[in-house]
Amino acid sequence: MIIFRVPLIAIFLATAVPSLAQTTPEAITDAAFEDFKKGDAKKVIENLLAKAPVISVGPAEKTNLINTLNTYLSSHGKVEGWNLVHSRKASDRFVKHFYMVFQENYAQSWEISFYRTTKGWTIVAFSFDDKLDDLLEAEWLKTMEQLIEE
Repeated sequence: MIIFRVPLIAIFLATAVPSLAQTTPEAITDAAFEDFKKGDAKKVIENLLAKAPVISVGPAEKTNLINTLNTYLSSHGKVEGWNLVHSRKASDRFVKHFYMVFQENYAQSWEISFYRTTKGWTIVAFSFDDKLDDLLEAEWLKTMEQLIEE
C-alpha cells in the first residue's frame, strides 16, 4: 500500500495545485472570466498576472488594471458570460484568443496571447477595452483566412 501513496499524492498535487497542473489557454481564460462574473476584479488581474511570468507590472499599473475592470463592472453591469470569437495560431506553441465578455448593459473585447513553455501555457500579453470593433476585425480576418484556404 505504501508503494501507491507517492503516485497518488503526486496525482493529487498535479490536479489540486493549479501551478502544477497542465492547463489550456481556454481553462486559464475561463477561470479569469468566472472570477470576473463573481465581480472580483482584483482576483482576475492577480490570476492573469500569475500566469504571465514575462509581463512586468508595477503596483500602480496593477491597481490601474483592477480599477479599470471595476469601472466596467460599475458602468456595464454584471458579467453574464463570454464567447471565444476568434483564435489566431502562429504555431502549436503560440496562440492569440479574441473574446467578447457580455455584461448587462454592454460588452468588452479581450485579447489574450498564450505561449506554451515546457512547464505549460503562460500568458504573454493581454488587453481589454469596450471597443467591440476590434472583434469585428478579428471576425473579418477569420473569414478572409477561410476564403484563402478554399
